[in-house]
Amino acid sequence: MKKTKLVKKQILEHLFSIMSPGKPLRAAIDRIQEANLGAIIVLGDPKKLSDVMRGGFELNTAYTPQKVYELSKMDGAIILSENIKTIYGANIQLQPDSNIKTDESGTRHQAANRIAKQKGNLVIAVSERRNKITVYKGDFIYSLNELSNLLVKSSQAITALEKYSVGIEKGWTNLSVLEFDNMVTLYDVVEVIRMYGLLFKMSEELLDYMAELGIESRLVKIQYDEIMLNKNESFIDLIMDYKMENEKAEKVVENIRNLTKEELFEDENIVNILGYNLKDISLDEGVKSRGYSLLSSINKITKKDIELITGELKDVQMILLASPEKISQIKGISKFKSEHIHKALARLKNKIALDRE
Repeated sequence: MKKTKLVKKQILEHLFSIMSPGKPLRAAIDRIQEANLGAIIVLGDPKKLSDVMRGGFELNTAYTPQKVYELSKMDGAIILSENIKTIYGANIQLQPDSNIKTDESGTRHQAANRIAKQKGNLVIAVSERRNKITVYKGDFIYSLNELSNLLVKSSQAITALEKYSVGIEKGWTNLSVLEFDNMVTLYDVVEVIRMYGLLFKMSEELLDYMAELGIESRLVKIQYDEIMLNKNESFIDLIMDYKMENEKAEKVVENIRNLTKEELFEDENIVNILGYNLKDISLDEGVKSRGYSLLSSINKITKKDIELITGELKDVQMILLASPEKISQIKGISKFKSEHIHKALARLKNKIALDRE
């Protein structure tokens, strides 16, 4: 399943790189649609397609959207180079193996689907009646969205992303208060991780929309970048704080991101990935933060500093109670930096106390 998902991602990346608005191939297809015409376009070497091609005529001419539009007025397929630089031929009758199973209706779409399965080429079918663009490659089928629909979907995805981002911020505020009071439960941690998981799920969906939008995605991208700023880093810090000691943070992050939306709403899935077992611990049981997130909120200290401090002071309470002298005794932490950390933690504690009031 993981391999299938990767193959699908690779096909979509290639597809959007040649078919998003503003690309030369999309310009031709847009003209074909505007004229209410149909077309079948095959990308590949005609020599390797010779066994499924009949009739038509050779062109071997430089690609332009206008040429493809004019050639689409004929019934047969158009053969283009994979880099969309050359039109090899047009008005070609495709004759794939009729025994290849297809669920498509209509002669054009059936031929496109069978050619894609038989030869492995990327094949594009433009529907004359339904005004749809369908892409085939092997067993993969994808219908391109209309620009107006894509913009609506992107807007809805941005709204959802903002909602999850707000949920994460609230979760962090709650965790910070509980960490200072030494009152964090496993459930509190699971709730924030769930919000991150939902955020990343929606992020993947939105990235696909943005890739398909091409040059039309500029405004969406600005909003996306603003919402996602530092989200990956803060999520890793959260995992570092609360995973079981023997679990690798990168693997935990990957497994959380691979959960489906439905799986994210099952507490046990998240708990198991963190390395806990609900037979041994309840969701209401207290857990201790190692302090990665807390220390990451302080300016002028590096990841190495954080590793040194958390390696010596094993949880948030030990870090909060440590004097500047105690912190400066950690090898690699200077007296100046220890004073800075101590003062920053005091300011943070006061801020949280004020926020509670």
